[in-house]
Amino acid sequence: MAALLPAERGTWKGRLFLAAVYALLTLGGITMVLPFMVMIASSFASNYDYARHAPVLRALWNRNDRFMRSVATCFPRFPRDVFPEAPANWTTWQSVAQDKAGVDRFADAILDPLTNRALYAEWHQAAERYRDATVTWDIHRTVCNYDQRDVQPFTGSFLTSFLAETHLPVGRADWVPPVGDAKYDLWCRFKDSYRQRMAKRGDYVCRTVPVACEGLRQALAVQFIEHGRRDFFLGALDNYRLVGQYLFVRGRAFFNTVLLVILSVLAALIVNPLAAYAMSRFKMKGTERVILFLLATMAFPAAVTAIPGFILIRDLGLLNTLAALVLPTVASGMSIFILKGFFDALPRELYEAAAIDGAGEWTVFSKITLPMTTPILAVNALNHFVAAYNSWEWAFLVCQKESKWTIAVWMYQMSQEMAGQPWCVLAGCVLVSIPTAAVFLLCQKVILRGIVLPSMK
Repeated sequence: MAALLPAERGTWKGRLFLAAVYALLTLGGITMVLPFMVMIASSFASNYDYARHAPVLRALWNRNDRFMRSVATCFPRFPRDVFPEAPANWTTWQSVAQDKAGVDRFADAILDPLTNRALYAEWHQAAERYRDATVTWDIHRTVCNYDQRDVQPFTGSFLTSFLAETHLPVGRADWVPPVGDAKYDLWCRFKDSYRQRMAKRGDYVCRTVPVACEGLRQALAVQFIEHGRRDFFLGALDNYRLVGQYLFVRGRAFFNTVLLVILSVLAALIVNPLAAYAMSRFKMKGTERVILFLLATMAFPAAVTAIPGFILIRDLGLLNTLAALVLPTVASGMSIFILKGFFDALPRELYEAAAIDGAGEWTVFSKITLPMTTPILAVNALNHFVAAYNSWEWAFLVCQKESKWTIAVWMYQMSQEMAGQPWCVLAGCVLVSIPTAAVFLLCQKVILRGIVLPSMK
C-alpha cells in the first residue's frame, strides 16, 4: 500500500512529505557511501596520508602530495636532517599531511626551481653519484629504513626481531661486523635486497642509505621528477600486493575457504529444507517442541557454546579437519523455522494433485516444493555463505594448524601483526569483502524476493 494516494501527491503537503522522504533517503545513502569511500581511499594510502581519512586521495591530482608520498616511501619519519628548512612542527608524517598549505609551499620550493634545465642537470648528476655510491657502499656501513610490508616476502614472517637497531653502526668508527651471525647475515641480505631492487628499476634512492653520503636531497627530487607517477601507482598497489601474498600465497587459505563455503552451503540446502519439510508435511507429535528447541539455540551466543562445541569436536577426533568447520553449522534453527512457515503457507491442493497423479514424496519435495521456495533457499544460502566465509573464531579454535586456516583466520592474524600499518589492514578488508558483494549482486533479485515474499504471506 502506498504512503500517499495519487491524488494527494499533487498537494503541497504531499510534495513536502515526498521531499522529506527523499532528503532522508539521500542522507542515509551518504552516511553509507562516505565511510565506504574513506575505506577504499585509505586502502591505497601510506604512512603519509592515511591519517587524513579522506574519501579521495589528494595525491591523485596534487603533485606536491605525490612528492611527499615519494619521500615517505624511503623514511618511516620525516627526514629533518635531509630537509632542515622544513617547519619545526613536522615531527611525524601525520603532522606533515595535516599541513596541506605547508606541504604545497615546501614541495614548490624544491621542485619549481628544477624547471631550470641547468639546475636540473646539476641535480641529476648529483643523484647519479648518490645512486652509484649507494650500490657500491659497504653493506655493513649502511642504514636501512625498512618497511614492514617488505619483511614478510623476504623472511616468510612479519616478525621483525632480527631487524634490531643494535646492528646499525651509526656513530661507531671502530665497529666490526659480527662473523658467523646468521641473524646479522639475514639482516645484511635484506638491506641488499633494497639496493638490488633500486638497480633493477632504475631508481636513484632506496630504503638502504649509506651512513655518510651527499646527494640524497637531490636524488629524492630527481627520483620524483622521473618516476613520480609510476612510484605513486605502484605504492598505492603495494598494500594489495602484500595482502595478496599474505592471504593467497601463504598456506592453503584460498582453497580451504572455497571448499568450506561450498560444503557449508550444500549441507545447509540439504538438511534444513528436509527437516522443515518433514515437520510441515507430516503432523508429528512434539513438532512445536522441536521448533521451540531449535529457536532456543539462537538465545545463546557463539561464545557460550564454543567450549562445549570444542570438547565435542575433540572427543570425536575432528580437530584440524574440515568436518570440524562444516558439521556444527549444517542445521540452523532459524532457517528451519522460516522454511517450515513458508512450507505451511503452500496450498494443500498442490500436494493432493500430486498424490492423485501418483507422485512420490521425494518427487513432491524436489519438483513442487523446492522450486516454489527458491527465494527463501537463496536467502538461507547467502546467510550460510556469509557465516562460513567470515567465521574466524570457531575456525581458529578447532583448526589451529596453519595449513587448515581459512581466509578469515589469516585476515585476523594479519590485522594483529600489521596493527601498526592500518592501511594494509583496510586493503585486506576491501579484498576479502569482494566475494560477499559479488554474490549479493549476482543473486540480488532472488534474494530480494526471498525477503519480500515472506512479509507478503
